[in-house]
Amino acid sequence: MQSERPDSTSFREALCTFPSGVTIVTTTDDDGRHWGFTASSFSSLSMDPPLVLVCIANTADSHPVFLRARRYAINILSQSQRELAVHFARKNVDKFSGHRFEFRAGHRPAPPHLPESMAVLLCRTHSAHPAGDHTVLIGEVTQALFNQKQIPLVYFNRTFGRFEPETVGAS
Repeated sequence: MQSERPDSTSFREALCTFPSGVTIVTTTDDDGRHWGFTASSFSSLSMDPPLVLVCIANTADSHPVFLRARRYAINILSQSQRELAVHFARKNVDKFSGHRFEFRAGHRPAPPHLPESMAVLLCRTHSAHPAGDHTVLIGEVTQALFNQKQIPLVYFNRTFGRFEPETVGAS
């Protein structure tokens, strides 16, 4: 079978058919300034050690900061955090004022995290790998916080939606 490289439009359209969760990734630089971005390219990688990956665009304002970061937080968003996801996807805006972030004691610099999220994974940087127009950030999870009583925010076909749990009956 001959392999043909897809054009960017068909590749993008094919990827839109895959629903994913939505995260906000945050860190604090050595000067105490907070940085963050919205990402749907997130995945677990390993259970032992506990590793996760998230991808950041090479053109993101925060890209150089995340390449130097020693710690960061991955906030897995709930349905109620849609506007926050949109806000953190923007460039050249103050992403942190007016939003309730917390900081874990003992982590210096402490990555800000959102306590209302579905889950928060506090990570120590494991590695970063350039991959095309993105960089894959691999983090070792040092602490996992979660709230199971919320509905996750889902991104599908360039829009946000919600996941409705369905009970599957035994046949």
